[in-house]
Amino acid sequence: MLDLTKDTFEKEVLKDKLPVLVDFWAPWCGPCRIVGPVLERISSEYTHKLKFAKINVDDNQEIAVQHDVRGIPCMIVFKSGREVDRIIGAYPEPELRKKIDLILAKA
Repeated sequence: MLDLTKDTFEKEVLKDKLPVLVDFWAPWCGPCRIVGPVLERISSEYTHKLKFAKINVDDNQEIAVQHDVRGIPCMIVFKSGREVDRIIGAYPEPELRKKIDLILAKA
């Protein structure tokens, strides 16, 4: 899972040809610490379909504000530089997979 900053966000997310799921998180956020390892675990199953990345909202507030992230965890899926969907909150792994699969089917 790629660790983003404001300096890498555009290149790695907005200009990538693959859809990109960005996990907006913070170290102090309990639900974020639950979601992070799940995304790490399932990311290998989506190789060549979906790129996984995360961005710390405390260190990159500008990016969070630009994308209207009001609560975390918030996972936004981007395709061709545009937001196509978002998942807000922590979900069990099977439910998170279903949500990701639905988003990919629409994207």
